[in-house]
Amino acid sequence: MLFARSRVFWVLLAILFFCVDTASALVQISPEYVTVSLPKAEGQVYSVSYTTSPMKAIIDSNLPLPDLELTESIRDVALKDIRLSEFAQGWRLVLDFNYQLPLGEITESDDTFSLTMPKTFVNTSRRIVERGVIYGHQRRADVFGPNVVNFLEIDLTQNYEVKLALAQDRIFGSEQVSSIAKRTGAIVAVNGAFFAGTGRPLGLFMVDGQLMSEPYAKRTALGIGPQLALMDQVDLEATVTVWTEAGPVRALIHGLNRPRLQDELILYTNHHGTKTNTNAWGQEIVVSDGVVTQIQTGNSTIPPDGFVLSAHGLQREFLGKLEIGDPVEVSFQLHPAWDELGVDQIIGGGPRLVRDGKLYITGEEERFQDDILVGRAPRTAIGITADQKLLLVTVNGRQPNISVGMTLSELGNLLIDLGAQQAMNLDGGGSTTMVVRNLILNLPSDGKERPVGNAIVIVAGTSP
Repeated sequence: MLFARSRVFWVLLAILFFCVDTASALVQISPEYVTVSLPKAEGQVYSVSYTTSPMKAIIDSNLPLPDLELTESIRDVALKDIRLSEFAQGWRLVLDFNYQLPLGEITESDDTFSLTMPKTFVNTSRRIVERGVIYGHQRRADVFGPNVVNFLEIDLTQNYEVKLALAQDRIFGSEQVSSIAKRTGAIVAVNGAFFAGTGRPLGLFMVDGQLMSEPYAKRTALGIGPQLALMDQVDLEATVTVWTEAGPVRALIHGLNRPRLQDELILYTNHHGTKTNTNAWGQEIVVSDGVVTQIQTGNSTIPPDGFVLSAHGLQREFLGKLEIGDPVEVSFQLHPAWDELGVDQIIGGGPRLVRDGKLYITGEEERFQDDILVGRAPRTAIGITADQKLLLVTVNGRQPNISVGMTLSELGNLLIDLGAQQAMNLDGGGSTTMVVRNLILNLPSDGKERPVGNAIVIVAGTSP
C-alpha cells in the first residue's frame, strides 16, 4: 500500500511539473518541448511565423481563439510569456521566448492545430581555419538553459606546433590571451592553466623542455611533443645531490620557483626572475656552472647560468654542509617518464573529465575545491581524439538567456560528443578565452578579456 501511494505521489508531481503556470491546458511545457494545441473549427486557418531577435513564435488565426488571458507570464527556462490579441485579419497568439530556439514543428488534423517548439537542441557549424585546423561553433540548450560553445580541432600530424606561453614570457605577470597570440604568431590560442594572483602557474608547467613549476596533488596534465599528445596524472621527483668527504648526499626538492614555506627546500631558476625574493629566515646557496659560488640567508640573485637553492627550518642543515666551490647537481624525474618520449610541453590542469572515451571526473582525488567542482560556469577544456587530434573547447557562461555555462559532467559529455578519448578541465570563469586569427570568438563573462598567466598557442611548424 505504501509503495502504491508513493507511485501516485510521483505521478501527480510529474503532472504538476508539466502543467503548472501555463496559460491553460492548450499550452503544455516539458523539459524538452513547448507545445501549443489549438482546436480547429470549420473554415479556421492557422499560420505560423517567427522573429529571432527576440525569439517569438506567432500563431495567426482567421477565427477567434479559445478563451485565454490577454497576457500571461510563464515560469519556464525557455518560454517567457504568451500574449493574445485581435487585429484586422483575425486573432494572434504570440509566444515570447527567453532565447533563440529552432523553428517549431506543425501538426494539423481536421479538428486540431499544434505547434511544438524544441527546448533541447544542438546546432553545430564548422569551418576550416587552415588545413588541419577546424573551428566549430555550437548553439545548444537543455533543461537548464542555453549555451554557446566554441571548439577547435587541430590535426597533430600536420605541420603545427602546440606551444605553451607564459604571460610576458615570465612566471610572474599577466597578459591577455589575444596579446599572447599576437606576440607568438599563433593561428589559434586559448587560456591555459590555473594561476596565482601573481601570474605564477599553479601546478606542473613545462615550456620547451624547461620546468617552470612542480605538480600539485598529482593532478592531471597534458604532455605535448612532436605529433604526440598524452594525458595522465603526473608527479615529479626533484632531487639535489652534493658531494661531501663522506660521499654524495641527496635531498628532495619540494618546489620550483614559488614562495618558500616552513621546512621546505625550493629551487629558483632564472625563469623566476633575477631575485628569489625570500626573507632572511632561510639558508641559500647560489650555483653557477654546477658549483657553489655564494652562500647567504635570503633574496639571492639568480645567475643566468645556474640556480639558487633556498632552505628553511629542517632543510637548512642540508645546505649548511656546503662551501664555496662544492659541486652541486639537480635532477628531475617525471612519473610517468614523458620526457623520455619526447614531450617538451606540459600543462597541468584538472580535474580529468574523460578517460578512454568515458566520463571520468577526478575532482576530489585531485583536491579541487567547490569553486571548480560545483555548479555551472564558463569553462575551458582540452581533449585528445582517437586519431591524435587535439580539441580545444570553451563554453560561455554567467550570461542568463545567452549562455548559462556547464557543470564538469556536462563539459565531459560535450568533449565525448566531440570525439575526445581523453580530456581535462583547464582554468575557466572569467579567464575563458578563445582567439582565432587574432579575433576573440567567445564572450568573456567579465564583459571584457581578462589578463591570464599563461596560454596554449598553436603556431605554424618549422619543418618543411
